[in-house]
Amino acid sequence: MKRWGARLFAGGLLVAVLGLGLLTATPRSVVDWRRLRVVALESDDWGLAGFIPAAGAWDGLDRQALMPGRFPAVYWESTLEDAATVDRLAGVLAAHRGRDGLPAVLQPNYVMASLAWDETAAAWRTTTLPDWPPAYARPGLWRAVTEARRAGVWHPELHAHLHYDPERRREAAFSTPLAAEATRRGIMLFPASEKARELAPWRPAAVMAAELDSSLAIFGRAFGRRPGSVIAPDYHWHDAVEDLWQSRGLRTIQAKREQRVPGMGAGRAGRVRKYVSRQWARIARPGRTYLERNCRLEPVQSDDVAAVVAACVADTRRAWARGEPAIVETHRVNYAHTDPAVVATGAAALAEYLDAISAADPGPWFLCDDEIAQLSRRGTSWRRFSDRLVLRNGSRSVRVVAVPVDVPDGSGDGSGTGSVRFYRVGPGETRVVAWPGTDTRR
Repeated sequence: MKRWGARLFAGGLLVAVLGLGLLTATPRSVVDWRRLRVVALESDDWGLAGFIPAAGAWDGLDRQALMPGRFPAVYWESTLEDAATVDRLAGVLAAHRGRDGLPAVLQPNYVMASLAWDETAAAWRTTTLPDWPPAYARPGLWRAVTEARRAGVWHPELHAHLHYDPERRREAAFSTPLAAEATRRGIMLFPASEKARELAPWRPAAVMAAELDSSLAIFGRAFGRRPGSVIAPDYHWHDAVEDLWQSRGLRTIQAKREQRVPGMGAGRAGRVRKYVSRQWARIARPGRTYLERNCRLEPVQSDDVAAVVAACVADTRRAWARGEPAIVETHRVNYAHTDPAVVATGAAALAEYLDAISAADPGPWFLCDDEIAQLSRRGTSWRRFSDRLVLRNGSRSVRVVAVPVDVPDGSGDGSGTGSVRFYRVGPGETRVVAWPGTDTRR
């Protein structure tokens, strides 16, 4: 009996230890984020041809009767960005520097393709970056994107293929006279569009795999590299999607805490199941890096913009104190909109936030997701923009950073397969050097 009692006690103790580990698991990292004081600006929906092509698109239509779903009211007039949008934000970002002297960098998460009805041909047409449907023509937009990337303030990552299930859009687009007219005007919304999830469990795995492969090819042509990070549209995805991402080399996943998991249920029980699932993922999937958004900068959804900015600044400082990189959520709708007042509000709020954070002592490092993931995994990172290479060492000792120089214009996602250059970087140091083989003389 004593032997059985000892075994039961040992078993219970093991279960308790494992349970405690599950509940308290935190992201693995080989650097001290308290010391590094990192800020990343994650912004979803860039490149999305929607909600509407231009001001006046809703004229004469009862948009509520379309019944697309529920979302913040400001989104009704959300639109594709233009050259002025990107130029404006690039200016705001370039005016704010981290303690390493490098500018703030926005990570726009891009939608790769657009689906639009061609009334002349009576057919659906798919357009891919860097082009959009005729209703969404934006002269000079790609010039602005290219210049912002060269300036080191614009680091695109992957968001979606279309941002919705195209079959559901095709089925609903002409289901009512109102829906048909909205479709002809280039309006992206359709009946129940909110529920037409691109990564929903009902969609065939082979179809989602084909869309991902297409997205990766489009991304490579548009930006000259592979994406280093991914965020699901509307935060809806499931385990099979993560497996698919990893099979294609996408190991850095944004906003795991925000994930809306099918079948988890609602209420307290659902939240507990979701928490346990997230903690288990951190333990069981060590090859993946989950980055959590712990600050929210969504000023155009609030009547008190100053309070939103102040809360985001406070959340940034709390993230640093907890030993986390501050990862800021700030959607495109804050900066691209048919109402100029909304655009002005968003840009001013971003500038105010960056003013406060840049004034911190010591100041922040402004990084993209891929740099954070690299630092977490090995203590160093590299990122190329234009003819420059940014090397960082977040550890307390001298490190050697290996850079695959056959990556045309990329980041440290390990996609290089040829020549490698090695760089010595001191503890806590940021180095900016010429990309191998380029002549930086002017």
